[in-house]
Amino acid sequence: MRTTRVIDALRARTDASAVVACVCLLLVLAHGSETLLTAFTARAGLSVVPSALGVPFALPGLRATPLGATDWTWQLCENFAALLLIATATARMRRHLRIRPEAGRARRLFAGWTALMAGTAAAGTWRGMVTARMLESGLWGWLLLPASGALFGALWGVALGWLPGAAALATPAPPRAVS
Repeated sequence: MRTTRVIDALRARTDASAVVACVCLLLVLAHGSETLLTAFTARAGLSVVPSALGVPFALPGLRATPLGATDWTWQLCENFAALLLIATATARMRRHLRIRPEAGRARRLFAGWTALMAGTAAAGTWRGMVTARMLESGLWGWLLLPASGALFGALWGVALGWLPGAAALATPAPPRAVS
């Protein structure tokens, strides 16, 4: 009987982590779409203002070819940032489910939300370091660009975190222990 409960708890933990990973994958694929990116920047022009200062724009886009005049090095770094976002968010969700397997619905929503925030902050840090390297920045560039990338990445995570949070709510909760 105990073995069945353990297997059910592991299955629920894997399901929630996999769902968060899939939502994050869909988000980075959507941000890699030229059509969506062009439509978004045309309607929300103020969202590109931080990019004028060197802060990475939105979430990293996962795409097969470089966008516009960017080269392959930049595109490979963007793809790595997208994969880093997915891996960090999945690891954050798995950690939450391992530490608090019997958490309620509100906590699961918050865990999915903060999972995307952690992933976007990690990806923003990486993208800031790549920008500092590409611009051949000095010491302040190496300090400020990754920090601002993490900050603005986390802000994008706050704005879009409800998506993986809601997806985590849709997964079955692990079974409660019977006393």
